[in-house]
Amino acid sequence: MKVFAVLRGLPYQWLLPLCFFCFGLIYIYAAPHFEASDSIAHVGMIKWIAEHDGALPIQSADHNQLYRQQASQPPLYYFMMAPVWAALDKGDFDEFFRLSPFAIVGDPMRLGNRNRIFYRQPYPPNLHQGASLTLYVIRLLTLGMGTMAVAAVYQSARTVMPGRADIAALASALTAFNPQFIFISASVSNDGLVIMLSALITWQTLVMLREGFQTRRSLILALLIALASLAKLSGLVFAALVILAGLWILIRSRDRRGFFILLGAALVIWLVLAGWWFLRNLALYQDPFGTAAMLDFVGRRQTTIPQLLAQEFQGLRISFWGLFGAFSILTHDIHYQLMDALTLVSAAGFFVFAAKHRREGYIFTAICFLVIILAVAGLTLAWWSSQTTASTGRLLFPYITAISLLMAMGLRALRIPALLVSLPMLAFSIAAPFLFIIPNYDHPPQVDALPASARQSFARWDEITLIGYELKAPERVASGLEIPITLYWRAQRQSTVTRALFISLVDSQGSPVTRLETFPGWGTLPTRWWRANTIYRDDYVLQLPEGAAAPAGLRIGWFPFPAGGDIRPVLESGEEAAVFAIELDISS
Repeated sequence: MKVFAVLRGLPYQWLLPLCFFCFGLIYIYAAPHFEASDSIAHVGMIKWIAEHDGALPIQSADHNQLYRQQASQPPLYYFMMAPVWAALDKGDFDEFFRLSPFAIVGDPMRLGNRNRIFYRQPYPPNLHQGASLTLYVIRLLTLGMGTMAVAAVYQSARTVMPGRADIAALASALTAFNPQFIFISASVSNDGLVIMLSALITWQTLVMLREGFQTRRSLILALLIALASLAKLSGLVFAALVILAGLWILIRSRDRRGFFILLGAALVIWLVLAGWWFLRNLALYQDPFGTAAMLDFVGRRQTTIPQLLAQEFQGLRISFWGLFGAFSILTHDIHYQLMDALTLVSAAGFFVFAAKHRREGYIFTAICFLVIILAVAGLTLAWWSSQTTASTGRLLFPYITAISLLMAMGLRALRIPALLVSLPMLAFSIAAPFLFIIPNYDHPPQVDALPASARQSFARWDEITLIGYELKAPERVASGLEIPITLYWRAQRQSTVTRALFISLVDSQGSPVTRLETFPGWGTLPTRWWRANTIYRDDYVLQLPEGAAAPAGLRIGWFPFPAGGDIRPVLESGEEAAVFAIELDISS
């Protein structure tokens, strides 16, 4: 009862940020350390700075460096996290960080092999290993930044519509219950810092538009702009947005002194705090922003806006609402369809809201400012995506205050109840880690005995025995056919070498139709980590390529990794076979 009393005593504007932080803990639990986009490189930057007494790496063409393209990113986030890395034990990092050679990155339509590194203990989280604990602390701090962003969204809404707590609550809920936003905020990423700073800038600029220039607020905005531009280049965009808002106030109020204080403070504080980094880029790369060096590393491309919309808009909208892992784990089609519908309805309602408030000076000014933020977000993302592959929803999160607030205005203008939107989003954001994230990283389950539904097998590859399997072959070949198979493995002794598994579908001539190469557990559990005399249930789905011939059989085997070569199985009869074969009877 005391817990409920405490909650009732909290200011309402902190309830949604508190919920967001709690949900973020679930995502920290569900998503291993290196599975968010670019997390490996972000960790590499923190590690480098901590181990080189605060010195920054120089962007080069060396793809073996852990920091990769992040060497040309603004360094504030890494400077903040480097003391954490230096203070805590992480001497086991090299043992902990083992890349998976079969990891699938950027292709959510393929199945399995989602883990970018091997996790000896994915669940429950490993809080005993030094490097793992260090990364959890960093992720908790980053989650705190996302929590502050949710609070800033609420305050922005109350600034624009002081008497409409429903709009503030809905705007915060659209932010806090967005699974992708939680996922990114719970990862090691500089996105968390620039999102928080951008949300705070948006809030304070909306206050400035309402109340006019104040020296204290101008200094706060100047400080936030400098920090945001040193967190990520998208933060620099907000400098132009704040000055644009200042020009509008200047035109309306003729307050030249207030405008020049804002402009001067922004310039001086930016030069003092952030100017050195841009001068460093100019000296190193002949480019103050460092983008040319990054593009040289990740690869350039040339495309048009219509081509971007045709080819990558779907990925953008999906990754805004929920595309986990390294752009590799989808949720469910129904989720994306509902979010599409919500976006379209809110867009229609926005015009109703804008028309209703068109004669209310400040509110309409704030609406226009939020629309400008949204337009700038689209233009900058399109510009960057036209130069390199970058059409991902997380790049819109620095502008999430404008996105969420405009959507909330539109939905409430159509009298759609806030709870009708927020409660399903809340439920889905809680369920998503358990439905979509954990199953992709958990180790294969251990079973006590072979189930009665399985067909026995006695094929043995050295210490590894296939004791049984379950296979339900489809009756007919169809476009995009998927064939599930469950294998039951047992190791007679602890393996001392790394072995990789292959499963092939072959046609009537024995030629491969499709071949899957992986480590057990669809990439999660190398054989060296198997327990002796333990039965593992290993589930796979084989995807038949478009236009492929009808498969006539299945071939299963092991090979030493990475050397390759064959390990011939010994069958129940004691004879050695070329491969373990299962015949299929599928009509074409």
